[in-house]
Amino acid sequence: MKYILQMPSYTYAQKAVRLLVAFGFKCELKRREGECGYDLYTDKSPDIPRLLNKYKIPYTLHEEGYS
Repeated sequence: MKYILQMPSYTYAQKAVRLLVAFGFKCELKRREGECGYDLYTDKSPDIPRLLNKYKIPYTLHEEGYS
């Protein structure tokens, strides 16, 4: 299972990637097609939203459950 997190800007997306990689998570960042912002693809873990909230990195959980 995976998470897709919508990031409001490239700056926040990069901060999220650096944070999650530092905690041992694998991430893939892609520019959102046809819209502003970036999507962050990562494995599903309850620690990810907690970390992003703790470090005040805004995101929107867009979709769960894809393989």
